[in-house]
Amino acid sequence: TVPVTSYASFPPLVPGDRVAVVAPASAPEAQRVSRGLDILRRWDLVPVVLPSVTARPALGHLAGSDTARARDLVTAWRDDRVRAIWCARGGYGAQRLLDLLPARLFAQGRAKPIIGFSDVTPLLHRALQGSGMQMVHGPAIVNLGEAGDETLEHLHTLLTEPFRPRTLMHSLRPWREGRPEGTLLGGNVALLAASIGTGDLPSAEGAIVLLEDVGQSAWVLDRGLTQLVRAGWLRRAAGIVLGDFSMDDDPAAVEAVLRDRLLPLGVPVWAGARIGHERVNLAVPLGGHARIIEGYLRLA
Repeated sequence: TVPVTSYASFPPLVPGDRVAVVAPASAPEAQRVSRGLDILRRWDLVPVVLPSVTARPALGHLAGSDTARARDLVTAWRDDRVRAIWCARGGYGAQRLLDLLPARLFAQGRAKPIIGFSDVTPLLHRALQGSGMQMVHGPAIVNLGEAGDETLEHLHTLLTEPFRPRTLMHSLRPWREGRPEGTLLGGNVALLAASIGTGDLPSAEGAIVLLEDVGQSAWVLDRGLTQLVRAGWLRRAAGIVLGDFSMDDDPAAVEAVLRDRLLPLGVPVWAGARIGHERVNLAVPLGGHARIIEGYLRLA
């Protein structure tokens, strides 16, 4: 894959815009969805809830069948009245529907941002490559009703203000100093590792790669990072930014694994980004061009 310097910014959302809500992965809890939809309405957006969001769970955890979840995504993308697609939640299952999507779906019709994170990581990158438009790594619908003001205000600004250079995050801590500049890519380590060989990921050559993970042992994180290194995906990154690692293990052991796997790459590594599975999850535009200077992650 030829590295791309940057992708087009998405048109800002304006009051009255229709936002399709889909569930490409696990089945969301109805009450959490309801609270999230209230946030969208508070922002004067018009949520359009597709059937997967309320479907009877399949296999005990998926939001309906793979075919039905894929159908909702296709419907939302092809509807030119819809200006954004918001994932109801992550969990597990988004990868299962990617091969069911029509070829070149994301190159067709009016491009629009897809918003989500965690299990949605490969979907965001597939849409990014196919459409040439930035996607949003940020809270899912079920997270909105639980998010604090900082997360919500940051997200609302990113979605509704015209593109301009701005600070996305500050107070990053250097594990290896440097001023990387490049396209923002990345997300959940487990899903990035599971996407190697599928064609879902663009090249990370010259990119600033964001990493986060949740609910794993240190050795499972080690395995995912090792896969990304051995496959060559991380080797030519311009830099790495570490978000939250909300792991089921000793934080010291988790940090030791991260340092052991990433510092030998010889690229700048900055920790302390407020992305991931904690209460503060600051949205970032995957595909946006960014740089890190003195602990600030800025859109260029």
